[in-house]
Amino acid sequence: MTTKEKRERARSPVNIPVGFIVQGRYYDGLIKNLSKDGVFVKTSETLSVGQEISLYFEKENRIGKIVWISPHGIGVKFKKL
Repeated sequence: MTTKEKRERARSPVNIPVGFIVQGRYYDGLIKNLSKDGVFVKTSETLSVGQEISLYFEKENRIGKIVWISPHGIGVKFKKL
């Protein structure tokens, strides 16, 4: 089963600058796709699956968990509000 098949909602392609914090460190990235449940963040930072992440973009603050990584970035699932 592919990652796309596991998603509950379709993601929309975007290019949104994002700041995020993982383990007390601040990073910058670019949100490449977005849904109500999560995002893909383009980043070259070395991060790990399972880490909690705080995202700051377009006047929004969201908390989530890194659920997958690739050489191009990270997949984040938002925590329920």
